[in-house]
Amino acid sequence: MTKLHKAVRRVTNTALDGSFGPDRNKRIVITIIPGNGQGTGDRLELRPERTRRAEAITVADCYRYALRCRVNSEVLAKARERKAKKARRLAAQTAMI
Repeated sequence: MTKLHKAVRRVTNTALDGSFGPDRNKRIVITIIPGNGQGTGDRLELRPERTRRAEAITVADCYRYALRCRVNSEVLAKARERKAKKARRLAAQTAMI
């Protein structure tokens, strides 16, 4: 694996949907910016195509966010299962009365 020495820029294949207002139907430009090795990590810079409005996030924060999203969806799925089980139990109790 080679180290990142200069910024790498790529454009997504899919465009934004209508919920992004003035940026609808624009693709996202993603730039990986290498850190300087002095404690600042690599960053991801995302911006709509043909604009200068960029949002930057460190790669570590992006990874943390992705993990948190996965964990949250798993917790939500378990909560749905518990809720369905409780609803079945309560329905059975009311049927007995």
